[in-house]
Amino acid sequence: MEWFEELGFGENPFSTDPAFSARSSVGLEKPLSELEYCVSSGSIVFVEGAEGSGKSVLLQKLAEKLGGRAVKVDAAAATVDVRSIVSKKTSLFGRLFGKSPSNLVLLVDNAASLSPDSLELLKYYYDNNNFSAVVLAGTSLKSSGFSVSVLDRIGNRVVKIAPLAEEEALRMVRNRLGGSELFSEDVVRKIYKMSGKNTKKFLQLCENAGKNAAAAKSSTIGEEHLVSLNK
Repeated sequence: MEWFEELGFGENPFSTDPAFSARSSVGLEKPLSELEYCVSSGSIVFVEGAEGSGKSVLLQKLAEKLGGRAVKVDAAAATVDVRSIVSKKTSLFGRLFGKSPSNLVLLVDNAASLSPDSLELLKYYYDNNNFSAVVLAGTSLKSSGFSVSVLDRIGNRVVKIAPLAEEEALRMVRNRLGGSELFSEDVVRKIYKMSGKNTKKFLQLCENAGKNAAAAKSSTIGEEHLVSLNK
């Protein structure tokens, strides 16, 4: 039996999977609104945030809003074949009459891992309106290694994700646990202080505290379950 099942949950309430996290995210309303505006205006935009700040979750939320228009890829997980992306989105009608798709929105996580060739193709398909907008995400635009022409297209369109705030951490736990009283507010605040304001680390620490409580056969998480979290 998994630790979360021992504590009465059907799934891990502190999963960091973007699709799961998108359902209970906090603090992303403003950057999501900014991204939607940039997409609607047909821009190339960069999402900037520290590792674990919620960039992947933000892209997931945007993809869910855009529906079939969105193509979401992770450049760190696999080689991004931009030509293949456009080809796969081309309908049978388009293939017969040589008409490529338009109005797609490309969302690239860990965009600094894109190869120079992929970036050039990305620009080509954007300039030809196959991609009506492009969202690139990474820790820093300045250190992305993008070419001058890509940087010029981005300009000042940079959406920044702020570090996790303490009240947001409390809200996130409430969202994920529902009516469960697994944590006291004081315990959540202590875990938050250990996290360095990093969303992903905060969730991982919450999960580890849950594992400690389950191992101790405790139905609630107390300070005694936090002792070894940062070791």
